Amino acid sequence: MGLFSKKSAQPATHRIDVHFAQPMTVRLRQQQEQALLEVAAAKQQCAARVVASGTAISEHEEPLSSDVQFEVSCPDLKKLVAAVSGWLVANGLARGSWIEVDGERTALGTSEYVLLRTRLAEESDADLEATVLALHRALGDGTIGWHEDVYFRFDGPVFVFNGDSAQAILDALGGELVKHPLLLKAELVAATPAS
Repeated sequence: MGLFSKKSAQPATHRIDVHFAQPMTVRLRQQQEQALLEVAAAKQQCAARVVASGTAISEHEEPLSSDVQFEVSCPDLKKLVAAVSGWLVANGLARGSWIEVDGERTALGTSEYVLLRTRLAEESDADLEATVLALHRALGDGTIGWHEDVYFRFDGPVFVFNGDSAQAILDALGGELVKHPLLLKAELVAATPAS
């Protein structure tokens, strides 16, 4: 080691909390966690790890929101936060969501969510496949919205859709549902952002 060589300082450790104000299964939350870790790993000299995470569940066993807490060390925290925020918004973060960096919270997200409670506890996945494809087409193959997730509750699968406007999704899906006798008992509702 040279007499005047500088020892490079280790980047400070920071806490980043992400609140997803949208219905999200544990499986999808874990996929989001992994993707965000990859976003951090892509930044030079950045390291991140998940410290805590969880999903809030309603009394009817439906996911309401999710939270993830990361510990990161990065020499350029602003660039990392910009990359994480950009990725979150690009991937359909709900209105009411936020990111908090070292205690400073910033609102994020503009997407709106719609739930289709199928009430088809007795039907097989094969029975639903054609219907799901028709619903996707009704959403303009992604121009109005898209199918994001599915979870199961006591009375059957619930499909989660998101897009720029819950009302546009409700209108498009409502017009399509009447064409499918399988979904006569289905309920279509806008998801309320969970804070």
